[in-house]
Amino acid sequence: MDIASPKTVLHPRALVPLLRARLTHRPVVVLTGARQTGKTTLVRDLLPSAGATKPVYLTLDDPDERLRLAADPVRRLDYGDRLVILDEVQKAPALLDAVKLLADRRAGHRFLLLGSSHILLLDRVRETLAGRAALLELWPMALIEAATGDVVPECALDAVWRDGAAALPRLASADPPADSARAWRSRCEDQLRWGGYPGLEGLPEAERPAWFRDYRRTYLERDLADLGRVSDLDQFALAQTLFAARTAQLLSLSDVARDLGVAVNTVKRYVRLLELSYQLCLLRPFLPNLTTRLVKSPKVYWTDPGLARILTERPSLGDGALYETFVCGQLLRWRGWQPDPPGLFFFRTQAGREVDFVLAQGRRCLAIEVKAATKVSGADASGLRDFLKDRGTSHDSPGVGIVVYRGREISELAPRVWAVPDWRLFGPVGEAKEE
Repeated sequence: MDIASPKTVLHPRALVPLLRARLTHRPVVVLTGARQTGKTTLVRDLLPSAGATKPVYLTLDDPDERLRLAADPVRRLDYGDRLVILDEVQKAPALLDAVKLLADRRAGHRFLLLGSSHILLLDRVRETLAGRAALLELWPMALIEAATGDVVPECALDAVWRDGAAALPRLASADPPADSARAWRSRCEDQLRWGGYPGLEGLPEAERPAWFRDYRRTYLERDLADLGRVSDLDQFALAQTLFAARTAQLLSLSDVARDLGVAVNTVKRYVRLLELSYQLCLLRPFLPNLTTRLVKSPKVYWTDPGLARILTERPSLGDGALYETFVCGQLLRWRGWQPDPPGLFFFRTQAGREVDFVLAQGRRCLAIEVKAATKVSGADASGLRDFLKDRGTSHDSPGVGIVVYRGREISELAPRVWAVPDWRLFGPVGEAKEE
């Protein structure tokens, strides 16, 4: 049973331009993501027809449709030059053989495959569509996608990543109008409190906890059936809550295994299932060179702060781990629509020096420290200063440091280190106009 949601505002999604580009150049595109992130809405309502004809949309959630296609898959999937969209394709992975045959037959055939849980889907993709399929992920809505209109505005994080330290004085001097600033701060607080699932929009706050409970039940009943057999759903649900409670912490499989009373290998399997269904992600340490003594355990993050807050009953938006989870979620969403996404890491030495997040690609590096406070000072930049100083001794470009916080002003805290409010970094560049 799907979660019922009220009719919501149709927000633009930043993934659309990249999805169009992939569909232009690749015969098969696979779009995965958690349940209720808006995949179907994106391809049916936001993705314009690629060419002169409307795409063909087929959902494999419908058992009659599955039977019809299974009877003669090659003929019934052959729509010539029209884009064919197969939703919930993990329900009928055998159809991928027909997709492969048609994609190889001639250049005009194009397919867009959608799936919520992608262990079965991606295993079959690797087997039958290697070299043919482009893989994309759709996360819950990012703050920048809370805008209305036809196009997602340029995100300030895009400008910082592209232009480095030179972008920050420009951002500091381009304060948005007061009414727009209030609107973006309010949107940011809403996402920190409730996350970014589109189905929440339009629901009164009193109804949102019930939506999350229904979402969790649907996930346990449906997604786990796609991912693999779990003999004890109650135990898995408890593990889900324990991982949400440990968000923004180093992962200790043995600690979770002890709390659950199960073997470490069982916990490993649970982690893998939660990763594959986009419920949590593991961040690996940033290893600039082989001689640096870094903690090698990954950090675990719940991917949506709203669900993490509801699962763990955290009332305060000033909770440091929850706020760090919110920032991690924004970074994951931003990476999802980059044509060539940078790596996302954390930095921590055994001596205790740490940086919450590091975006790195080639010579470019953006280090981010997270503070759940409305004011910050130069003391909050000490870890970033040390990180950039050490990096500068071995790279031509030491990178840029940002302290993300819940305040209002962009200010320079130290050379190459700036304080940037969350709603400014993850919101639009320049003078954002209120919709």
